[in-house]
Amino acid sequence: MLSKLLKVSVLTLLAYLLQATTAEYLSIWDIAPSLALAIIAVATVGLGRKYTFLMSLTVGYLLEIMLPMLDYLALILYPVCCMLGALAFSDKSERRLEEERAAGRRARQWNPHIRTPLCAALSTAVFEGVNLIYVYLSGVALDGGHFGRALVCVLYTAAIAAVIQFPIRWWLGVYKLAKAR
Repeated sequence: MLSKLLKVSVLTLLAYLLQATTAEYLSIWDIAPSLALAIIAVATVGLGRKYTFLMSLTVGYLLEIMLPMLDYLALILYPVCCMLGALAFSDKSERRLEEERAAGRRARQWNPHIRTPLCAALSTAVFEGVNLIYVYLSGVALDGGHFGRALVCVLYTAAIAAVIQFPIRWWLGVYKLAKAR
């Protein structure tokens, strides 16, 4: 338990540091990916909702303190976006799977390697959607460029999550847990 918490703490710090320093250097067409949301999406599918909330709240808090964008936007938006992704794509518990089987429904989950980029895409889409709404409410007329940039950010973040999920899941020991079941 302590080892898992230590690994999640290191991963949370890494997510913050990569988002604050490296994301702008990985930009394509001046569009930076959301590395923090990609890393949190990997933890969401691999570890569950509790760790997702802990990581997203910490990363949002650190980004709000160190790199303030808008008043309290990162502090509020990171946990909301990540928890929406967790509701849709985190692993179902054994109890929930058993309840679905007892109710006569087919208890299946998608492959976690597919759910991870989808979780990152959903979290980033919500984040970019709220940013677009904020831009619109501040008096800027939205055009295709705004929506195109948001779409590229969503796809780029999902692609990064698809690539980084393998080493992070291995480091967290998720593959060992799956073999034990």
